[in-house]
Amino acid sequence: MHNPLVSIIIPTYNRAHTIGATIDSVIAQSYQNWECLVVDDRGEDTTLEVIENYKTTDARINYLIRPTTSPKGASACRNYGLSQSKGEYVIFLDSDDVLMTYCLKERIAKILENTDKDFWVFPMYIQNENQPKETVTIPISENYLQDFLSCKVHWGIMCTTWNAHFVKKIKGFNEFYPRLNDPEVHIRAMLASKNNYSVFTDCLPDSIYMAAAINDKYKFAINYANSLKLFIPDICKELNVNGLANDKRYLKNYLNHYFLNFYQFNSRINNTNVLAVFYTNKIISFFLYLKILLLYYLFLIFNAFLKKIKQGLHKLFKKI
Repeated sequence: MHNPLVSIIIPTYNRAHTIGATIDSVIAQSYQNWECLVVDDRGEDTTLEVIENYKTTDARINYLIRPTTSPKGASACRNYGLSQSKGEYVIFLDSDDVLMTYCLKERIAKILENTDKDFWVFPMYIQNENQPKETVTIPISENYLQDFLSCKVHWGIMCTTWNAHFVKKIKGFNEFYPRLNDPEVHIRAMLASKNNYSVFTDCLPDSIYMAAAINDKYKFAINYANSLKLFIPDICKELNVNGLANDKRYLKNYLNHYFLNFYQFNSRINNTNVLAVFYTNKIISFFLYLKILLLYYLFLIFNAFLKKIKQGLHKLFKKI
């Protein structure tokens, strides 16, 4: 029976306090033909010592350091791990997430029934701090590409098992995005594969995504805006090359998501630049661009006026 090697690539940065549980979940797999490549993003904690302890008892665990020639970030670490991997199949796992014990066994069984595919997607659990895990259902969809273009990201990075040859062929992850790494690589992969992938919506979830709260919404908003300024032109170019220019219209949902959730934590200049990216790439019309811009500036003026009123009332009541 075919017993393919699976490469599990884990980028990490100052996660010595969480990575042990992640590695434990890999070691506990009922399917044992794997290698684990931990790629350190040049952190400053005790991650090296943690990994060295594991390496003394399991030679399948490898510790790598992101080369200085690559930009800082999880995507560059993933790509470096990919370049050093030997497996026939690849899974990218974050350093605070875990695999269920049956994950590799069940995935390989499904893959061996569909070996001609470029990648395979499986459901996951999500767990918020101090809460029980919940199933993230992957809906049955006629067009997952259009869903991802519409900011409907149905699965996380650990849900996908990649044919190593394919993910290397598409050159892994874009290393310059602070955010949007998951939708970017999956959109590009769907386009490159020409629908030659499988999504298993009815399988038991086999990984746990540990959801983290956004502690610094201002930093998050800046990173999101900077990512959109790269993501939107890149995806538009990919759609044009693949003869799907009409599908660019779905990308406006990323603009909706940004302005409904994060614009208030960013600067006026960054917000107007984000809006301009959607207009210059012909995702929104000139009329809609002007309408949003006008409403946004009216809101800023009203907000500034309201702030002055509150300040005036505060001064008045201090004198009473």
